[in-house]
Amino acid sequence: MGLQQERAIRTRRLLLRSAAEIFDREDYSSARLCDVSARANMSTGALHFHFANKEDLAQAVVSEARGILWRAARLAYERNSKPLQALTDISHTLGQLLAWDVVSRAGLRLDNDRSRKGRSQFIHPWHACVQRLLDRARREDGLAGHVQLRGLTCAVVTATTGMGVLIKGGEGDRIRTAFTGFWQGFLPGIAAPDTLGGLNPGGTDDVVDHAVTASRYLPYVPENGVGREVVASRAR
Repeated sequence: MGLQQERAIRTRRLLLRSAAEIFDREDYSSARLCDVSARANMSTGALHFHFANKEDLAQAVVSEARGILWRAARLAYERNSKPLQALTDISHTLGQLLAWDVVSRAGLRLDNDRSRKGRSQFIHPWHACVQRLLDRARREDGLAGHVQLRGLTCAVVTATTGMGVLIKGGEGDRIRTAFTGFWQGFLPGIAAPDTLGGLNPGGTDDVVDHAVTASRYLPYVPENGVGREVVASRAR
């Protein structure tokens, strides 16, 4: 890779982070490109060299966030053999990453911003991930017999997504407590008695810590369908 290309990549990533910081503070309709370029200490011309308009920039933030979050989810999944614990650990991992990483946080919020088009890049793969893990828990007799998978999937997706959108930077401890409280109240109602005793609603520390820490150092390389049921591919 040549020096000019490396410089272009660094510039683009700086603009993405600056945009994420603006989008994390403002909603999509209020955010201004001049504020993004000023925060990056660049001209608006330099910004437009990399991004055609505000939607193009927002989409790039969403795409990067999607890659970071789903790669972290996969890391958490790969270290867990129990589907309900894997689901719990993944939620804790994503919560911690959202509290730490402004790009992930801004991307999720942009994807839920009703003033934008082309949304729902997070909710559909997350729904598929939750559904497949719950399906697997049912096949392995880990769910209580009365549980209806469709309703349970919607409940988990809605609750965790809502919590994720509300996360602010630097709230790692509070977010861990919030997700722990959610699973403490939720797991007893859905897990089979023989399974419940082996579950930790607070998340598996080494699994969550590994997934979050590793995600800090993994460069994101855009791929087709990077967020498409990333955990599900190994849960079949």
